[in-house]
Amino acid sequence: MTLATFEYSGGTVVAEELTPEAFSKFGYVISASHQAPKVAAGTHGLAYRVSDVSVPVNNYFNSHFKTEAPCAFNLQRFAPPATLDRKNGAYLVKVVERHPYTTQTFFPIGVDASEPAYLVIVAEDDENNMPDLSTVRAFVARGGQSVTYGAAVWHGGTCSLRDRLDMTMFMYDNGVKEDEMHLVGIENGLPVTYSV
Repeated sequence: MTLATFEYSGGTVVAEELTPEAFSKFGYVISASHQAPKVAAGTHGLAYRVSDVSVPVNNYFNSHFKTEAPCAFNLQRFAPPATLDRKNGAYLVKVVERHPYTTQTFFPIGVDASEPAYLVIVAEDDENNMPDLSTVRAFVARGGQSVTYGAAVWHGGTCSLRDRLDMTMFMYDNGVKEDEMHLVGIENGLPVTYSV
């Protein structure tokens, strides 16, 4: 459901390295290179475990639609968006979205762990519970990194930096379109630059 369309008058957002600490205000990052130590061979095949690196949230009990919201794993395939210029490391964000009652987690499939794979775009709320475009942050996610957007966190759609990016996506869904996703358009686009 589209809630509004905004004009953006700020500067260019420079994408940062994606780390669990840098992203913590917006959700979780699952990144073995940041969270798991180097280990020797383990007993029974398990060498090390980090618990609760991402916590799924289902807040559909707050919806006025009283329907069940089961968890779902979906397979998604992405291509670079039309507003991405890979040659010059530039992306123009035209839409941000949020899922008001659920977290949403993306797991890359079949991508080298160190390869720059996708851009992650997030924003804080303003006083009206809309995206505050002055708070937009961008991150370069690598193939070995998964990201969980917190429930109701404004974020851009997945921006693949590869010709093809396959991902598993996990979220809760009650099947009601008004509950599943809210969209806000950015009329003139919000410019992001990145380097890999």
